[in-house]
Amino acid sequence: MPKVVDRAERRAAIAAAAAAAIAEDGIEAVTMKGIAARAHVTTGAVTHYFSDKDEVVLEALLLVDTSMRARFEAALRRDDSIVDALLAALPHDTESRRDWSVWRVFSDRASRNEVLRSQFRESTDAWLEAAATALAVRHGCSLEDERLDAEVVVATVDAIGDAASVDPDSWPTSRQRAVLARVLEAFGR
Repeated sequence: MPKVVDRAERRAAIAAAAAAAIAEDGIEAVTMKGIAARAHVTTGAVTHYFSDKDEVVLEALLLVDTSMRARFEAALRRDDSIVDALLAALPHDTESRRDWSVWRVFSDRASRNEVLRSQFRESTDAWLEAAATALAVRHGCSLEDERLDAEVVVATVDAIGDAASVDPDSWPTSRQRAVLARVLEAFGR
């Protein structure tokens, strides 16, 4: 009897391999053959599940976006501060640095590809909504009252994430925390 392969599981494994390759080697060095080797599958298996490199990059983005959002939401469920919840999504360990490396590549490629740009908008809109909701709940305000503040917070998180993923030694968690705290303090929070 032939081996039954779970399509979603196989795609996730290939996407995880792609995310690791992007983070460690850079997008220019990543090939379908290299992704296959990391995923312990054949190149034919990769091309069976993904039509091209951009589709694999998109799946890797969805993987890291889910990972980042899960850390953020877990911190909120623990009733951590907004600063700590945002820090949970920022680059501070191996997994979160991988996530930011992939996010940076994805945002760059999205500027030249409409399919990736559409997913980029969807992901950033979801982050904006999550931040606005978290701020509204914590501060007893309406969602609309917190939307503009959330845009500033998300833009700050993006800037910190980019800087910390490029130069982690200059952006330790303590500096990330201080900048986030100052931005939230500016809103009187």
